[in-house]
Amino acid sequence: MRLKIKYPFYLLILFYSCIWGQIKPSRNYTTADGLPNNAVRSLYLDKNSDLWIGTENGISKLENGSFTNLPLPESIANKSCWDISQDENGDMWFASYGGGVYKFDGINFTFLNKKNGLPVDRVRKLFSHNGKMYIGTELGVAIIDIKTNRVFSPKGIKPHFGVFIVTDFFIHKNQIYFSTSNEGLFKISTINNVPTIEHVLNYQNVFSLGYYNNILFSGNKGFVNYFKIEDVISQKIKTQTFGKTTVWDFTKDNKNIIYAAAWGIYDLSGGLFQVKNNQLQNISEEYGIDSKNLLSVVCNNKKNILYVGSKDKGIYEIHLDETIDYNPFNDKAIVDFETLDSEKIILHQDGISFLDANNSISKIISAFDFKKFEIAYINNSKQRLPNHADGFYELNYNIPAPEIEFYEILKHQKSLWITSNIGVFEMNFEGKIINYLPIHSYKIGFTSDNQFIETIPYAGVRVYDDVYHLKAKHFSEIDKNTPLDVVGIVNSNDKTYLISVFQGLFVHQNHKFQSLLKANMWKESKLKFITKNKKGNLIIASEFGAVSVIDDSNSFRILQTIPKNQIIGNTITFLESYKDFILIGTEKGINIYRNGIIQLFDKEQGLKDAVISSSHIFEKQLYLGTKKGFYTIDLHKLTANKNTVSSIEIRSIAINSIPMSATNYRWFTYNSNELVCDYQHNTIAVDFVPKGHSFPNKLKFRYRLKKTNRWSPYSEKPFIYLSYLPNDTYHLEIEVLDLNAGKTSRFNILKIRIQPPFWKTVWFYGLLGTLLVLGIVFIILRIKKRAVQKAETENQIAKAKLETLLSQMNPHFTFNALNTIQSFVFNKDAHNSAVYISEVASLMRQTLDNSASQTITIADEIEYLRTYIAIENQRFDNRIQFEILLDDAMNKEAVEIPTMLLQPFVENIFKHAFDDESLHPAFKIDFVLLQKELLQIAISDNGKGKTKAIKNHFSRGILIATERLKIMQPTNFDPIQIDFSETGTTVKIRLII
Repeated sequence: MRLKIKYPFYLLILFYSCIWGQIKPSRNYTTADGLPNNAVRSLYLDKNSDLWIGTENGISKLENGSFTNLPLPESIANKSCWDISQDENGDMWFASYGGGVYKFDGINFTFLNKKNGLPVDRVRKLFSHNGKMYIGTELGVAIIDIKTNRVFSPKGIKPHFGVFIVTDFFIHKNQIYFSTSNEGLFKISTINNVPTIEHVLNYQNVFSLGYYNNILFSGNKGFVNYFKIEDVISQKIKTQTFGKTTVWDFTKDNKNIIYAAAWGIYDLSGGLFQVKNNQLQNISEEYGIDSKNLLSVVCNNKKNILYVGSKDKGIYEIHLDETIDYNPFNDKAIVDFETLDSEKIILHQDGISFLDANNSISKIISAFDFKKFEIAYINNSKQRLPNHADGFYELNYNIPAPEIEFYEILKHQKSLWITSNIGVFEMNFEGKIINYLPIHSYKIGFTSDNQFIETIPYAGVRVYDDVYHLKAKHFSEIDKNTPLDVVGIVNSNDKTYLISVFQGLFVHQNHKFQSLLKANMWKESKLKFITKNKKGNLIIASEFGAVSVIDDSNSFRILQTIPKNQIIGNTITFLESYKDFILIGTEKGINIYRNGIIQLFDKEQGLKDAVISSSHIFEKQLYLGTKKGFYTIDLHKLTANKNTVSSIEIRSIAINSIPMSATNYRWFTYNSNELVCDYQHNTIAVDFVPKGHSFPNKLKFRYRLKKTNRWSPYSEKPFIYLSYLPNDTYHLEIEVLDLNAGKTSRFNILKIRIQPPFWKTVWFYGLLGTLLVLGIVFIILRIKKRAVQKAETENQIAKAKLETLLSQMNPHFTFNALNTIQSFVFNKDAHNSAVYISEVASLMRQTLDNSASQTITIADEIEYLRTYIAIENQRFDNRIQFEILLDDAMNKEAVEIPTMLLQPFVENIFKHAFDDESLHPAFKIDFVLLQKELLQIAISDNGKGKTKAIKNHFSRGILIATERLKIMQPTNFDPIQIDFSETGTTVKIRLII
């Protein structure tokens, strides 16, 4: 079959003129969103980076997408606000065109007008500096002391035609300059503490000033004046002009880019401009601004947001963070993407475009080029065209170039493969079509050993040994292991995986296909997307279900499943992997998943068209194709850690549907952390505003009133309604789920006390109780008196008994000491007897001193024991070894124990534990702090433990010591335990300290 179709000589080369037009994400706020008026005269960022808006009908504050309108007093008839400023005390100042100036301290207003000394009530500009507020009026400048509110008008005003209209201020080296509409530029000098106006430059039609980097820009009628500051100071009229519109305001972002808001007054030259190389570049369309009447512009450098005020369409909010850009690409439908080193390849409805490293179109292969190659193949090929009889899908070779439908582009080895409704094309990396296959396939691929895979609609699969001569093995659709309805192919190790929209997952290995669904290896049947992560694991998504991460290195193993209910959106539109993140596209936006946490990127951040036709990652950028262009998204910024809500402020409280008085608020915020209501006013509505966040639509809120309560369901509205609260104390806690940052934050914002009715109050119960008590008070007092007397008597008895027990121990020790001295005398050891008597006398003195007190410090007790042991050890020729151990956590100078408690037990060691036959006699005393207020003293020896004499003697010591402790520590049950064994005796005494 030979076809010869003539086309016009000219081919569409429209794409060569395509401009890489990037559109910034923006939003327009109007009266429908709560703005008082669409005519915005002024914008101002306060010290908290909150945006104040002055309109022709009032003042508002924008916080995270929510407007709070400033309730102006009824005495203010003129609500037109032409400028806003904030002084060093944090008070806000508002310029009223016709009403003078009013200052707001968060609660009260102070009004200053012509009666207070202003030149005129028509105020245009405000400027705060060094404790003063400079006021620009239509009859010159006034200066107000922010502490005293005293108004002063400098000398030197020279009205022109009866007016002296001040249009703007700037400061240079602590010197205040201002512009006027027709008289030019002036400065305010202070001579002998008296401010005086001095003329600097004379030029007309000055509407605004912008002073940046020693350059002064001045908005003039239909152009911009450009001055060097040294020329201004030297009063030289040396200026350059540029632009063809009237600029009313300037601002600069954190990249030193200067923006200008323009309104042409009598023409349509206005809009938003960038000042570049002394030129005005109109960026209105790129930034989504459709108004030509712009009066103000300001940049929030903390959040990297540009705000633009218009005369007719409210406020525009533009995000400058460059996370996302949109390229309309001449409204061409994007089919697929590929990459070649630094080049990007875009397959679209009209062919292929190559983009170089600068994202400029370097080469185009149009649909006509593909059609031309197809015709040449048909006319020149000696190979017979396959048809239906051969088992192939028979192509329509009469489809014209404009009706070619492209399906996908695939890079393999050194070629690009493009599928379409007129066949499959092979192209080299230089963009030259080198081969054509007269076959039809929506999804092609290559096996792990580089064999071409053709998926046939409704007719199985072919795997080609020689694709150029169409030599292939056909796998019949009748075989349950043959893939059908294939929508994705990917290679992993030595396997090739194919996903089917109805038949689940298939694998090709060793020249065979296997259905994992039929083999019961994985029961997911409806699959839509497949890719791999950096670890080589498979990531597979179903169109309406979950996303699974699979390890197939050794065996088929599900590592992780992201359930359907966690993914935001119902239909998955693309699937990509970047670093540790899984990017899941849905009709709601991009789900950014990692470690069980999902973040959402959607139209609020600039993804206004979430109907994605294709996706591809080029290094650190995600490209998303749509039916009218494509998005480029910075993946580093997309996945970066993001700030979340820093605080929550209560904007209004209504009790039983009645708003609280304005006196309860300061700076629009409820000025207390507590709310007290009686039991009849127990239905409470709370409006609040989250602070420190750029994307309010990404926030969800839930609350609870007590730690023990369950959380309420999540709500997207910053509003809480609490109906018929029972009398109690509540701690209102709000949890914020931030889908932009993927974080949750909790805030305790209000303590609510609902007071009980009088019959449930403490005083009422107290009154009833008092009446009851009065009837039995005499009996109670008598019982209490008797109890006190009894307690005092028992206390005296206990003290006497304790002293008696202690006196029993002291003679007992004295008797034992005399026995020891007697043994020296019997041995006729005069010297040792004398020394021993001296030492015993000293010890007796210590005993008498210690016995005077019921308790003694551990330090004194150890000193006493060491003296006693040294005396007793002389009888054994100092053979008995001992050690005293003390817990490091214990302060021995502060902790006290009962006096003479340990000595009898140590004495028993010398008395009964050892004899002359004892080998290596030893004992130790161990002070251990079991708990903070519980001390254990363990006395252990290696002597003769299991003898009747020892046991009988110990029982006497235990009895005395136990009786003492029972009196001194009545809550200390079973304080003394003794363990007799073949290897010695251990006494454990537990004391409460």
